[in-house]
This record gives sequence, structure tokens and C-alpha cells, in this order.
Amino acid sequence: MKKITPFITVLAILAVICLNKAAIAVKHTVLVSNFTFTPSSLNVMVGDTVRWEWSSGSHTTTSGVIPGGAASWDHPITSSNTSYDYPVTAAGTFNYVCTPHASMGMVATFTATDLVPTLSVSPLNRAVTATSGTTTFSVTSNSGWTSSSDAAWCTVTPSGNGNGSITATFEANSSNSIRVATITTTVAGITPQTATVTQAISTVGLDEQTINYLQVYPNPSTGVFNVKTGKSMSQISEVTIMDITGRTILSGSYPGAVECTFDLSSQPKGYYFIQVKNGYKSVVRQLLLVN
Repeated sequence: MKKITPFITVLAILAVICLNKAAIAVKHTVLVSNFTFTPSSLNVMVGDTVRWEWSSGSHTTTSGVIPGGAASWDHPITSSNTSYDYPVTAAGTFNYVCTPHASMGMVATFTATDLVPTLSVSPLNRAVTATSGTTTFSVTSNSGWTSSSDAAWCTVTPSGNGNGSITATFEANSSNSIRVATITTTVAGITPQTATVTQAISTVGLDEQTINYLQVYPNPSTGVFNVKTGKSMSQISEVTIMDITGRTILSGSYPGAVECTFDLSSQPKGYYFIQVKNGYKSVVRQLLLVN
């Protein structure tokens, strides 16, 4: 088994590389007519295909000086052999000619470059409710990619090719602790990208007196929410809203109020802290903004 494992690893790496090249493979067409290749020069990527198509006359496409490791070719392009496809497997400049008409200037080139893989994932975090559900991340890439989650409660789309999306499916959070799943997205040859799913705590089982002391609802919220006093707080005097770093987003005085409405629709999604003061009492509640 130990002898087989390295071989399997090599096959897996080769499969990812092939997937990356297939993600952007393009077929480039060169028209072959009397004494000309059109276009006479091309820029292509390794993994692309160059196709010569007959237009008129009797010609060949025949390799001249080409990069080391690349396969040479010599193929007729005539009314009975109307096309020839050449897969590009190496980077560099490929010179070719029409053998019968090279002296008449029927020569051309194409230059191949290696794929430079790209990858970005957005957003970097999704804040979700304590209930089970799904959320998505956008992937922008020119290559094949894989993704994985480090948390058993959150599973993700395992792979994709080029631009796409990752669907994260999460289970309900029955604990009274926030939990975070890290999603890692990988493209061969570049640094992996990570994003997170942050799941809110469950309110099941919280002490009824604590709930009634001060209510923030709906929570999670899409932006608009209410702060309302409970049995143990007669009125609201001051409210301060802070982001997860402690930076104040909003603050104000509301003397004598028992309920206030706020709108954080313009703020980034995630966790916020709501601090409410009434005389000597100060209560902090957590708010989750979601899409």
C-alpha cells in the first residue's frame, strides 16, 4: 500500500493540472488559401488547439523550428484534407510553413504561453442563523478548483471548473456558542483562498428572565430591528451599537422610550453588539445581520 500511495498522489496532481488547462482551452482557426495563412501569427495558451482549415489551393502545414518537447507535424491542407488540429502542449514560439510554397512567403507562427491560474472567493464570511440551511460563495477563476470545510456541521461543494459558486450546507446550532467553519478553496499552483461561515447561537433554553430583561428582535435581522425593554428594565435612556471590533456604529439618547427601531441595512453583514443603558443598568445584546 505504501508503494501505491505516491503513484495515486501523482495521478491526482496530474488530474488537477489537466482540469486547469481544460478550464480555458480554446480552438484557434487559421485559414489556408493560396500562398497565405490567415492570421499569420497567433497568441495561444498551452492546452489550446490550433486548427488549419482549407480555403483554396493545395497546401501543407508543416512545422519548422518549435519548442523542445513539442510534437512536430506535417499535414496536407487540400480540398480532400480540409482541416488539421494541433494540440499545444508546450510554451514557446512555433514556426511553420506550407512546404510547396515556403519560398513564396507562405510562412507563419504562433506563440504559446503557460496558463497563469487565478482564484478569488467572495464574500470572505457569511453570517448565518442558528437554524439549518444553506449559503453560497462566489468563485472567480480560470482553472479547476476544489473546496473543503474543516467543520463536520458544514459541508461544501467539493469542486468546480472556472467561474462558479460554492454552496455551504450547515446544520442547526443547538449550543449557546457561536461557531465558525473555515472553507478552503484550492487551485494548483497558487495560494489557497479561505472563507468562513459564522453561525449564530441558539436561544433555546435561555433563562426567561434574561430574555425578558431586554429584547432585540428580529434577531438575526436583515437590517431593521427593534430594541424593547422587558420586565426588569422600565425604559431606555441610551443605545450604543458597536461592530465586532468594538467600533461605535451608532449611538443616541432615547429618554423614556420603551421601544426603539434601528436600521443597519447599509452595514456589512455579521455580528454587532447592542448596549442599552437605563440609569445604573447597562445591558448588552448581540445582533446578527444576514442577507
